[in-house]
Amino acid sequence: MAHREIGLDLVLSDDNEEDDYGYTGNGRKNKEGDLPKHLSGDQHAYKSAFDPYAYLNREYGYDEDDYDDDTDEDEKSIHKYIAEEPIITGSAESTSAETKAEQVQDHEAVPEPPMQDMAEQEEPAAGQPVSEAAEPEKTAPEQPAPEVNEPEPPAMETPKGDSSRKLDVPKPVLEVMELLKAHYYTAYLVGECVYLMYIGERVMDFDIVCNAEPDRILAIFEKTFKVRTDQIERGELIIINGGMGISVSPFRSRIDGSGKPIYCRTIDEDMCRRTFTSETVAYNPDSGIYDPYDGLSCITAEKTVLKAIDEEKYEEIERERSSGKRKKRELPEKTVIPSFQENPESILTAMMKLSRGEAEISSYTLKNMNDNAGLIERIMPDEIARYFRRILLGRQAADALLQFPEIVFRIFPVLRIQQNFDQKSDYQEYTLYEHTARAVGYAVPDYQVRLALLLHAAGKPDCAADRGDYMTFYGHAERGVMLAGDALEEYGADTRTTEKVLFMIKHHDDHITPDNFMGFAEMYGAEDIRLLLLMQSANIRAKSRDELNERVSAVLRQLADQISAATAPSRVRTKRTATIEGLRGITDLMNRNGI
Repeated sequence: MAHREIGLDLVLSDDNEEDDYGYTGNGRKNKEGDLPKHLSGDQHAYKSAFDPYAYLNREYGYDEDDYDDDTDEDEKSIHKYIAEEPIITGSAESTSAETKAEQVQDHEAVPEPPMQDMAEQEEPAAGQPVSEAAEPEKTAPEQPAPEVNEPEPPAMETPKGDSSRKLDVPKPVLEVMELLKAHYYTAYLVGECVYLMYIGERVMDFDIVCNAEPDRILAIFEKTFKVRTDQIERGELIIINGGMGISVSPFRSRIDGSGKPIYCRTIDEDMCRRTFTSETVAYNPDSGIYDPYDGLSCITAEKTVLKAIDEEKYEEIERERSSGKRKKRELPEKTVIPSFQENPESILTAMMKLSRGEAEISSYTLKNMNDNAGLIERIMPDEIARYFRRILLGRQAADALLQFPEIVFRIFPVLRIQQNFDQKSDYQEYTLYEHTARAVGYAVPDYQVRLALLLHAAGKPDCAADRGDYMTFYGHAERGVMLAGDALEEYGADTRTTEKVLFMIKHHDDHITPDNFMGFAEMYGAEDIRLLLLMQSANIRAKSRDELNERVSAVLRQLADQISAATAPSRVRTKRTATIEGLRGITDLMNRNGI
């Protein structure tokens, strides 16, 4: 096949001649030819190697009018042309070193004719012999060489994942992706929306990434759709279509310390900056699912496994360090998965998803997060408090607290001493920290109650007295109030939350009976007593797997429910006491249950 070279360093074939893939020199597909597998789903990637106008249209947003001499100079200066490296069409394996050297010598010996002369050269007729200088171009192998300086995304060459699986993408999202495609850009859905669609869950937010820069994205959509640009400095634009806010951003390799994104040109570069493999599954309506890090294996309808990208590599480094196979000076002192270092919020995100029952954490990823818990100190305190509130309210909050102890101790250092603290009691089956975590998990999802349970035993280690076979903790409630007050101030809790939490810690061991119940209610208010009963219910149940503890816990929760009914707005006489009739019913219930 005869070729000609132009100033764009792209190899073009004559207009009417087919190449080995069924394309003619102008980049158009012949009717009989089939699209090669390595270019499946994106004809533009192949066409750009033969058509310079298509390449510039796709990569830099040129229109054909931009090449006319009478085009406005301002319009021409929108984008700068950047010449691409020459496309190598030979195979590295099939060409020996000697043959390559001969080709280089021939290339140096024979000067390259001008473009107009090459265009006038006629293609040799069928059967006519070809000169040796042209022979290397005639014997192009079936597969293109992998030695390309900037290869197209592997999705176009060796698709990974289920390329035949079609996801149910809403029409407004498809319209946004089609408009990008019409301007010769390649767009993918990425992130949580992909795996939620994959398992058939409802999706609220859609994120699209593409190979267009923010100013170009804005130029494409602003004439047709409403576009929000408040996050454009981070490279993100929100396209409003069909009542949906659809995020569109360029491929980004990372975000630097100042919060500015570093753009890249391929989906692979964008994927490798992400934290977990489940986030690296992308979807394009034409090419299907692209899964470069086997993220689909971590996604099921029941639960997602959060596994850091390339965790095997970092796990191997730690094994080599511990085994002594390599000298310690050759290995880093501490293994930190880069995505955690660049984005510490991902650690709290993983903890939150575990607490909500949405995900499990792979063993090494979990270990690396705990080993590098200090990274969360780079997060703003109010942001930490916002994450931790969601963690405490999760239905599997106990699992999150038990599996991420180092994160908890960074947020509340006062709890670190509890980790292996043995209470030496026949009534306490667990270590002090495990009891605390279980108590939080047993409580109703009330933020103030769970925060009080997290800190209710803070004073125990300071007040512990070893009596040989057992321990006593006299005055630990009062000591706990002091320590918890300092911890809550550092944590940034508001005044009302602090007051409620300290009240429950102070009285968490008080035994409420039918005789003193009314006095408590009049002194502190029915609502405070209700919260205290809920706290005591969870605290008792978390002491041990004892049937009596579970029964008492259930009764205390029932009493709290009775108070809620008695203090309903239509039955409350004052702000601090409920109706006498309602509270008498509660004391009767306490008497029947032996409380």
